[in-house]
Amino acid sequence: MGSDCPPNVAGLFLFIYEFDFVSKMVELGYAVLRKLKFCGRYIDDLSIPNADNKVMNIVVNNIYPKELEIVDNNPSNNNKATFLDLEIEVSNGKFSTKLYDKRKDFPFNVIRMPNLRSNVPNKQSYGIFVGELYRIAKSSSKLKDFISEVKCLLLFIVETEFQ
Repeated sequence: MGSDCPPNVAGLFLFIYEFDFVSKMVELGYAVLRKLKFCGRYIDDLSIPNADNKVMNIVVNNIYPKELEIVDNNPSNNNKATFLDLEIEVSNGKFSTKLYDKRKDFPFNVIRMPNLRSNVPNKQSYGIFVGELYRIAKSSSKLKDFISEVKCLLLFIVETEFQ
């Protein structure tokens, strides 16, 4: 933590286990690999969009070491999942996305924006705000989700600026 190499080390660590698993499955000709072809991983976040419980059990029990804790963030809902900072939902055969900010799940407040009374130049602070608006807009496929997230952002700013 805190240096440049941990993401690369984590990626290499997980890649070794995945490569060994895939190599064995190719040799044995197992069809489970077809289920994993749309699998994606960014550092330690894994997404397997078309996996059923059987495939997930294979992933949990056969690819990664027992010491690695694998948490299913979406155990009961097959139509909704989170990956990185997106909440993805399938409804009526259509994908919809909205921003997922896990900092909201923490039992404490996380400072997301610079205070305008701090030593950070106002121009940079407003740039961060505009960037956050852009991030929300790009991740929201529905206008109501965009409006809801912007209201939360503005409420956060008002609460932190005028305390």
